Amino acid sequence: MATLWALLVLLGLVALLVLLLLLVPFDLRLRVEPDLAAEGWEDALAGRAEGRFRLRWGLLALSGGFTWRNGDLAWTDVRLLGFRLGGGRRAEGSRIPSARERREKPRREPRRRRRPDPSVLLALAEELARVPRRLWRSLGVRLAGELTYGFSDPSLTGLCEALRWGAGLGQSLRLRPDFLRACVIGWAELSGRLYVFRVLAVAWRVLRRREIWNYLVGQVRLRPLRQILLQGGS
Repeated sequence: MATLWALLVLLGLVALLVLLLLLVPFDLRLRVEPDLAAEGWEDALAGRAEGRFRLRWGLLALSGGFTWRNGDLAWTDVRLLGFRLGGGRRAEGSRIPSARERREKPRREPRRRRRPDPSVLLALAEELARVPRRLWRSLGVRLAGELTYGFSDPSLTGLCEALRWGAGLGQSLRLRPDFLRACVIGWAELSGRLYVFRVLAVAWRVLRRREIWNYLVGQVRLRPLRQILLQGGS
């Protein structure tokens, strides 16, 4: 009997934790102040960027910040409930490995999987293009900033401008595209209240797309279960 009661209490605590994760909001604030620019089209961004973040869930609060200078993470600070978890100045000359250096590290050969059909990729691209607008409408997120930005390829800068206005971010962000150089200069701040159940609802709408759903269910090896799930695609 004692074992049964202990199991019921454990299940109750797990259920309570799940409800808290779904219903208690995450209050988020992130502010970044970059001053980065490239001298030429082929040069990397150089300069300085500072950022601070704060994440609160119930009584728990996590905060931190960083300073990035010419490819080096010069300073970090992470605190939980005011207590320092880590961070500090890096040793002089230390830097974050570049993406190319990380790719050169030996990796295990991944298991081969069946490539998705082009229709699946097209459906996924269409759904992902709708995600920013859905998130903005369902979540209490506010994005503000004044930034001048540009990519080494001017056509990519123009594409980002089109996507930004298409996602409904044109009024909340004061952005000025720079088609003459690669740069990110100004400030941006993201704040809001995030509910996990709303994020899951947006993700569920993407997964329920028939092409995506059928592809994912097709990876299930148990045939009876696969046949049942195949009836769930919208």
